This record gives sequence, structure tokens and C-alpha cells, in this order.
Amino acid sequence: MASHLVNGVRYYYEERGSGDQVIFFGHGLMYHWRIFEPQMEYFAAKGFRCIAIDWRGQGQTEGGGTLDDYSMYRLGADAYQLLSDLGIKRVHWVGVSMGGMIGLRLYPKHPELFLSFTLIDSSAGDAPELLDGYRQMGDAYLAYGLIPPLQEGLDAVFYTPKMAERHPQVLAYWHAYWTNADRESLYKAIIPVIDRDDVTDTISQIAVPTLIVVGVEDMSTPPAKSEAMQQLIANAQLRYIDDASHMSILEQPEAITAAMAEFIG
Repeated sequence: MASHLVNGVRYYYEERGSGDQVIFFGHGLMYHWRIFEPQMEYFAAKGFRCIAIDWRGQGQTEGGGTLDDYSMYRLGADAYQLLSDLGIKRVHWVGVSMGGMIGLRLYPKHPELFLSFTLIDSSAGDAPELLDGYRQMGDAYLAYGLIPPLQEGLDAVFYTPKMAERHPQVLAYWHAYWTNADRESLYKAIIPVIDRDDVTDTISQIAVPTLIVVGVEDMSTPPAKSEAMQQLIANAQLRYIDDASHMSILEQPEAITAAMAEFIG
């Protein structure tokens, strides 16, 4: 575990392994680095250096500032600065949902940073059809915290109905995180993601090996969005994860690790 001052904010990150090749892990909205723990342990044992960040206002990274400070472009700049300060020039970028979206916005500015992309339940497009509903959920969370109807709504967005049976302890862990998190900071993280711009026109620039992974039952960034990215990114691979929704990395961690191992090595 470590922290580092980046652009005026104390960022928290976890590090495993000490290999020459680096894998950078960026978590999804309303989560933190721990979603990648199985993958970090696996790749560290295989000789990779693994770094997983907590984005601004999430996990153990400081909040504060305005909504502009939470934009995915700003977060990408923060990640780039952190890696530069650590002396890291190239990474395999692994992003779940928001973490992938940040990488897609950073790539045109710093393509030299990327050895490969792994995009898990992510999207290059915006989501106007979901904006009103997600904004209402964000407003409710800010005002009232994790009230039962909101918890049910979030679970429906992130997981299949089988999640509670398969991984009750994992579900309880994230419920506790949402309950105890700084609501204002987390709210500021939510809004720029749900109200994001569309970067579909830029992803054809991606010229590194790319793996796209999506849960078959993902309703937030459904398979059609992953299929659209595959069509635009040269030689991109697409893997479907059965019995998984938006947080396939928590529902089917072994399948995610296997897909990444086949892709990254």
C-alpha cells in the first residue's frame, strides 16, 4: 500500500510484484482497487509489476474540489502523472467500466504509455438513455445514503440476481463501503461518469493489442457497446462472460483472470 501527491491530491494505490512489465488497474465507479485483488496476485506471481489506483474521491484517495476535478480527462492526467512520478513509461492498461473510459480518453494524449488495453464492461459512447435514472440514484445517495431501495437499485445495475447466492461476503463488503464512504466525494465522482461525452470517434486511433470483455447480462454497458468498440479498434479481441452483469470481475473473477492471462501472457 502506498500514497503519492498527484496534482494536489493524495492518491492511494496498491502495488504487487516487481517485474519489468507493468499492469495498471483502474477500477469502476463506486468501487476501489480491491476489485482487482485476484488478478493482481496472479500476475504478480507471473513476474509482472501490478499497480491499482483508487480514483479521486473513491476508496482511500482524497476527495474535494469541483466536478471538473473529477472529470475522466482529469483523472487520466492524474494517472499519467502518478505513473511518471514512479518512473513508469509503459503499461498494460486494465480498466473496468469507468477505469476503461478514463484510459480511452487518455490514449489520444499519451499513446506511448500503452502496451495494451483490457476494457472490461466499458464503453466509448455516452449513455443519454440512462442519464436521468442514474442521476436520480446519485441524488438519492447524496441526500440519504444507502437506503434499501437504492441498495436494491445498485445491485440490479451491477450484478445478476445470482450474486447474493454466489458471493454473499463480496456483496456485503461493497454494501458496507457504500454505506461508510464520503457521500459528497462519491457523488462528485458519479456525475462526470454518467454525464460523459462520447469518444467513439477517437478509438479507431488505438494501435495496441486490445481485449474487450463484457458480461453477457450487463445492462449498464451492454454487449452491443463492446461489439461496437471491437469493430472500431483494429484486431481487438472480444470475450463474453456468462452469468455476469456489469461487475463481471466480481461475479466471475476466475473467468476474467483466465481471459487476461491468455491475452497478456
